[in-house]
Amino acid sequence: MSYPSLFTPLNIGKYQIKNRLVALPVHTGFAHTDGSTSSWMVDFYSRIADSGVGMVVVANAAVSHDGVVSRFNLRIDRDEFIPGLSKLADAIKQKGAIACIQLNHAGRFARTERPLLPSAMTSANLSFNVESLKGFMEFFPFEKRFGLTRYVIDKIKTWRDPMTADDRERVINDFASAAFRAYLAGFDMVELHGANGYLLCQYLSLFTNQIKSGFGGDFHGRMAFPLAVIRKIKKKLSKEIPLGFRLLLREWVPGGIDLPESLAFASVLEDEGIAYLSASVGSYNSILSPAVLKKMSRIAYLESDMEILTARVNIPTIISGRITIPLCADKLIQDGVSDLIGLGRPIRTDPQWVAKARNPDSEHKIIKCINCNWCLKRVVLEQGFNCRLWPKLHKERTILEHKLLTRNSRTLWIIADQNDMQIFKESLVLFIHAEQNGSDDVIKRECELTVLLFQPVVKRSWPDSATPDHEKQICFHGKVFNDNSVVSAVDDFIKWIETRLDSTGANNIVLKFIVRNSDENIEETVYDEIKNGEYGRIFICANRKEPWRERLLYKESGKVVVYLNSNNRNQRVIVPVDLSDTTLLVMTFIKQAYMEKKGFSFNFVHVITGYSEVLNSKALNSEDRVLKTVYSGADNLNANYSDTNRFNKEKQRWKELKKIAGFNPNTPLEFIFLDKDVTSSIVNAIQIGQYGTVVMGKRGLSGIKRWLLGSVSAGVLHKLIDQSMFLID
Repeated sequence: MSYPSLFTPLNIGKYQIKNRLVALPVHTGFAHTDGSTSSWMVDFYSRIADSGVGMVVVANAAVSHDGVVSRFNLRIDRDEFIPGLSKLADAIKQKGAIACIQLNHAGRFARTERPLLPSAMTSANLSFNVESLKGFMEFFPFEKRFGLTRYVIDKIKTWRDPMTADDRERVINDFASAAFRAYLAGFDMVELHGANGYLLCQYLSLFTNQIKSGFGGDFHGRMAFPLAVIRKIKKKLSKEIPLGFRLLLREWVPGGIDLPESLAFASVLEDEGIAYLSASVGSYNSILSPAVLKKMSRIAYLESDMEILTARVNIPTIISGRITIPLCADKLIQDGVSDLIGLGRPIRTDPQWVAKARNPDSEHKIIKCINCNWCLKRVVLEQGFNCRLWPKLHKERTILEHKLLTRNSRTLWIIADQNDMQIFKESLVLFIHAEQNGSDDVIKRECELTVLLFQPVVKRSWPDSATPDHEKQICFHGKVFNDNSVVSAVDDFIKWIETRLDSTGANNIVLKFIVRNSDENIEETVYDEIKNGEYGRIFICANRKEPWRERLLYKESGKVVVYLNSNNRNQRVIVPVDLSDTTLLVMTFIKQAYMEKKGFSFNFVHVITGYSEVLNSKALNSEDRVLKTVYSGADNLNANYSDTNRFNKEKQRWKELKKIAGFNPNTPLEFIFLDKDVTSSIVNAIQIGQYGTVVMGKRGLSGIKRWLLGSVSAGVLHKLIDQSMFLID
C-alpha cells in the first residue's frame, strides 16, 4: 500500500476509528428553515460517510434559538429535533464511520435581533470591523454587495449590549442539554465549535472580550466561559462519550487569539478531559482579506503550527487546511505533524478521494479542490453548499433540493365569500394530494391544512330584544342579506370540509380553522396570516372583480399559489415548461403532489420560438410529439442547421430534467413551433386540449420587470376562462 499511515486505525476514547481520515464539519445550509434535519441533509452526510472516511463530523448544530448562523442552520435546542438527528447519526454509522456532531452558538454572528456577545463592540475595533467589511464585500459579485452591506452594517449596530449573567448561565445549560440530545440521537462523539469567531471563540479573544474581570480580563478569565461549558457537559454526558474541541490557532485580528495562547489553552483542554483537538484558523473578520486568502491558498498551510500543537498535547489532533492529495496527507502522519487528517472541501469535491488513495495506481485521478471559494459564497448567500467541480446534474439536483427547503407543504385555503365555498367544493380533487411514501418530515408537512374563513357580521337596526330573527341584517363581504342563509352556509361548509376529508381517507391531516370578520381588510388579513403561518401552498378562488386575489399570485415568493376556477376538467392538466431551473420546481411539485393520483393526466408542453425545418428533419423522430405548429407564410419555411441543433439540445435538456427530478424517463414533452407570441400559443393549446388545470412556473421577475417585459404566466392567466392555475415560484 502506497500510503500505509493513512489506513491504520486510531482510538479516541472507547471508539476505534478505522483510518486516519476525518470528514471535517463544513456548514451546508441543508436543514429546514425550522432547524430540523432534511432528507437531503441525511443523504448528503450518508454519501460522505460512504466515501470511506473513518469519522464524519456534522457541522454547526445550534444549541440555542438565538445561536443560528443561517436560515438553514441545523438545530439541536429542542427535543423535537431528536428523531431527525437520529436518522442523521444512523445514516453515518450504517456506512461504517464514527458519527460526531459539532455544537455551536454563533454569538455576535447569529441571525437574531439581539445577538449575544461577551462585551459591547468598542471604538478600538470598530474601524477594523468596517475595514474587514470592505474585503468581505469584494469577495462577492457586485449585484450581491448592496444587500450584504446593509445586513452586515445592521448586524454591527446590534453589537452594543453584552451578555448578562443570566444569558451566560442559560447558554451554558443550552450547550449541556444539546450534548445530551446528541447522545440520545445516537451520535458517538460530540465536538464543541471554538473557532471561526463564534461565541466560545469570542470569549477567548481580546478582540471581542473586553470584560475586565470574571469572564474576561486576563487569559484565565477569558477561558472561564468555554471551560464552564465543558464542565457542564461533562456532568450531563456519560463519561464514555468523547468530547472534542475545534480549536482556533490564529485569529488574524488586532489583539486576537495567536498561537502561544492557543497552545496554552490546548493544554488546559487536555486537563479538562477533551478527547481530541481539531485545528482551524481565522474568523469572518479575517479569512476574506486578500492577505489571509493568500496564506490559506497554500497546501497544508497549518503544517508548522500543527507540528507544535501535536508535540504539546497527548491527545489526538486533527489537521485541516488544503490537504488535497494522499501523498501530502500520509507524510503529515508519518512526520508526526498530526494524528488525523481533516478533509473538508477535498472530500466534498471528490467523494472518491479515499477510494483513489487506496488504489493510487488507478487511472482515475483525484479531483482536487481548486480553492475557488464558490462553495463558501453560496453558503454565505444562503444558497446551500455546492461545488463548481461536481457533475452538472448533481449540481442542479443540489440547487433544486436546497430550493425545496423553503417550499413546504403547509396549506392555506382562503374563503372570502359564499362563491368561494362553492368553488372549493367543486375543486376538492385538487386539494387531496397523493399518498406520501417519503420520510416522516415530508409526511408531517403534508398533513397540515389551515382554512382562513371570513364569517358574516350580524347587524341590527334596533335593540336585540325587539328584533325578530328574520329581520336581522347579515353583512358578508360587503353584501347585505336579510336572512340567516349565509350564516348557515358557513357552518355547512365547515362541516363539509371535515366530512369530506374523512371520506377521502385523509384522516391524518391536521385541520385548523381561522375565522375572521368579513368587514376586516381582507387583503391585509390574508397577507398577515401567510407571513405568520409560513405556508408553502395557498389556494384562493378566482374573482376578476377583486384584483387583490390576482395580486396575491405575484406578491408571494417561494410558494405555490393556486388560482381556482370552477370546471369539471380539473384532472386534465397542461404544464407549459421553459426547461429552466424553474421547470425543476414545477416537476418536483407535480411528482410529490399529483403524479401518482388516479384519474389525473399531465401534458408537458414546450414552446420553440423561430421557424425551422425541424418538422421535416431527422431531428424529429417517432417519439417526439408536436402539439401545435404555427406558420404565417411559406417564406418562413427555409431553415438552417442551427434551428435543428437547438431543437436537439432542448430534447436533451428535457432528458436531464427528468433524471434530476426523478421522473419516468418515458414522460413525453410536446412541442409548439411558432415565430412569436408565446402566451397566445399556450392559451390556444389549453383551449384545443380542453384542459381544466394549468401548472406554470414563475421566473421571479420583479413587478417593474413584469411591467416592462411582460410575464407569460400573467398573460396566460388573463386569458383563462374557467381553468384553475397553479403558479409555482
